[in-house]
Amino acid sequence: MRKLLIALLISLVLIASLGVVRAAEESPYPTITVIFSDGKVYDITGKMWGSTIIPYIEGRIEDYKWQEDGDRAKYIFFDKSLKGLNPYGIDFITAVEKATYDEFQNNVFAVLSMALNSTNNMDSDGDGYINIVELNNGTYPGDPNSYPGSSEKGFWEENEGYIILGVLIASIFVLYFVFNKESEKERV
Repeated sequence: MRKLLIALLISLVLIASLGVVRAAEESPYPTITVIFSDGKVYDITGKMWGSTIIPYIEGRIEDYKWQEDGDRAKYIFFDKSLKGLNPYGIDFITAVEKATYDEFQNNVFAVLSMALNSTNNMDSDGDGYINIVELNNGTYPGDPNSYPGSSEKGFWEENEGYIILGVLIASIFVLYFVFNKESEKERV
């Protein structure tokens, strides 16, 4: 009986450890199928996006402003649901597909560099800013609502709390003096 319990305990530990390994291997990025110029098909897995492609692109962008916020970088190529490519991701993969499978396998970084360079001067999302300008400003080249200056706050957004507080204080003073004058008139 004791041997059976030990065997059962060991089995449970092994099963639990396999679950941990599988969970560690999961990636938030989808697998994208690439058809290279020589007709060979390759799946870029979520793990490859997270461990190779996105870190390489981050290192290549001159003024990359998302390094302190690693979560934001995952939307460079993907839509907000992380289920598919955004317009920039589509343009980037189209550029990658111009290489051959052998070029990709022999020097993935040269192919990624070529794809980045060939998409730099495009405006993938049609918002009036080229991709490299958006990347250097920490905005998404695949999202038309994200462009340089779109996240900057105007006067009202930066000062609305102070303005509201000032209006409330001024209103209290006005009401005080109005009711105080009414009280003075009644006394006379």
